Amino acid sequence: MKKATLFLLLFLICAYRGVHAQKFSLITGREPVVSLDGLWRFHTGDNPAWASPNFDDSHWPLLRSDESWSAQGYPGYGGFAWYRFQVVVPAGEGSLSLLLPGIVTNYRIYVDGSLLGGCGKMPPHPVGHFCRPNLFTLPPSLATGPHTVTIAIRIWQRHAWASYAGGGPRGTSYFGATPLIRAQFQSGRDAFIHSIMQTYFIALIATLGGLVSLALFLFRRRDKEYLWFGCMLLLGAASDAWGIYRSLHSVGIRSYYRYNDLILDLGLFASVAFYYVLLRGRRTWFLYGVIAGLLLDTLINLLYSLPNARDYVPVPIWGISKTVLTLPLTLWILVLLLQRAREKLADARLLLVPVVLVYVDQIARDFILGTFQLGWQHRFAGRNFPVLSQPFPVSSDVLAEFLFLLAMLAILVNRFARTRSEEERYASEFEAARSVQSLLVPAVSPSTPGFNVENVYLPASEVGGDFFHVQPGDDGSLLIVVGDVSGKGLKAAMTVSTIVGALRNETSRQPAEVLAHLNRVLHGQISGFVTCCAALISADGKMTIANAGHLAPYRNGEELPVAPGLPLGILAEGSYEETHYQLAPSDRLTFVSDGVVEATNDKKELFGFERTQAISNQPAAAIADAAKNFGQEDDISVLSVHILAAAMA
Repeated sequence: MKKATLFLLLFLICAYRGVHAQKFSLITGREPVVSLDGLWRFHTGDNPAWASPNFDDSHWPLLRSDESWSAQGYPGYGGFAWYRFQVVVPAGEGSLSLLLPGIVTNYRIYVDGSLLGGCGKMPPHPVGHFCRPNLFTLPPSLATGPHTVTIAIRIWQRHAWASYAGGGPRGTSYFGATPLIRAQFQSGRDAFIHSIMQTYFIALIATLGGLVSLALFLFRRRDKEYLWFGCMLLLGAASDAWGIYRSLHSVGIRSYYRYNDLILDLGLFASVAFYYVLLRGRRTWFLYGVIAGLLLDTLINLLYSLPNARDYVPVPIWGISKTVLTLPLTLWILVLLLQRAREKLADARLLLVPVVLVYVDQIARDFILGTFQLGWQHRFAGRNFPVLSQPFPVSSDVLAEFLFLLAMLAILVNRFARTRSEEERYASEFEAARSVQSLLVPAVSPSTPGFNVENVYLPASEVGGDFFHVQPGDDGSLLIVVGDVSGKGLKAAMTVSTIVGALRNETSRQPAEVLAHLNRVLHGQISGFVTCCAALISADGKMTIANAGHLAPYRNGEELPVAPGLPLGILAEGSYEETHYQLAPSDRLTFVSDGVVEATNDKKELFGFERTQAISNQPAAAIADAAKNFGQEDDISVLSVHILAAAMA
């Protein structure tokens, strides 16, 4: 008897709920705003008649409005579904509005059978949307009361999202006076903006850091890590900004992921380049596998952004493939970082903890998201772990990224300061070397009775490797030694200093003996070699010349044949053959370095031997200027000797 009574009582309660549960009232309690949390009528499928206020929905089941239909007996359902409920409106209430929470994916709202509004594009050509909370104002004719308003919500859920996105409204709905509903809408919007302030903060810091890094790159073009770090930060900030925009506006799902995936993929490639340069990575099969995985992930993202592609491939499968293909990048970065930290690289040690925190947190969040998408768990639907709630929420990923940004900015600023200090030190050393070289290779030749000597020296950098030595003799003769040290910069300049010092201490004036002496001095002391040409011109115009791999001189616009010889510094003992000529009054000898012949223009054309020979009878300054204007690539030196006819007579 007791069981029958209890059953009857439960039946009466359920019958009462079936009649009244889907109806809400602004009259009860005279509240200007009513929460629509409660039981709404629900039915799967699609029928335009279900929007009519005269439709009898008493046979529809009741579902809670603040929970998804997946959690209430319709797991994984995708397609059309309808909700219906009623609101009793009192007389003289004025303008009324409905506030709906976010709904995935698209919906339309009908009030007493008339379309009020909606979000997204419905089938047959659907465009899925992340529909944010929205406010809908009822027509004035429906605000007069007393009146019962029938509200029907037609929802289309994309199949690819049905397995984990649930279905239906995702929060509390409100109905009532428009001013109060607007205030409620703005309050919820402000609260949401407050909750995403951490993302905005990180995006702002990343943007500033990216701009600073690119500015540093403009000052130091050789340091590519500034470029890649700036690109990585700006792409990350762009992804955060796009996510914030999606959080505040209703954005198409395909459009959102199309651009977001592109931004993220570019950011991943930038991170590969950045860590490769910063941590001195090597080209290994591991690295090639990382790049192949990223390329395949990019291709999958492009295919997945095609229309209706998400209806054929479930989102969990796409998410898992993305995680699997990008996991090698995470492992490569962590392994490379640990290796460089063990090698006591200061930058790697400073980055070790922040980078490990960033990627461990990312792996954990990807695992939670993947298990949620697969339907294995629904407790941890979010991807973030809260760390701090005041003064504004801070999650674990934001904290890790903030520490990473601080560490990276400290590294880059320190590297920039260190390199600037090194540049200043090198500049000081080059200035000292340039001063020494100007003393050893003077711009003005010594007095040479009977000869007019012109010389021009244009180094390719601060200091160069070309040299010349002009030494008049007491008997009216003139010794000329010109040469070129392999390589450039400070090392070549130091070799020039050694050569000029050896020439000043050499007592012999015979060209072959001079070259042999220089060869003995240089052998074993330099890593490269030196080309050199020595010529002794007597007062009566007789010239003896020996060559060690240098360009032959020109006489009156014609190249002089000279016996060849190996450059200096290659063999321990070198012998050099001498060639003899008789110079006539007014003859002009021109010695040039290979910087003249190898000058290159924008079209990659060489100045060449023909152009050099064509202008070889011009003054030394004209020859040097012509080669420089054509396109200087190496040190340019030109020395010309004009035989004075009066002196020979």
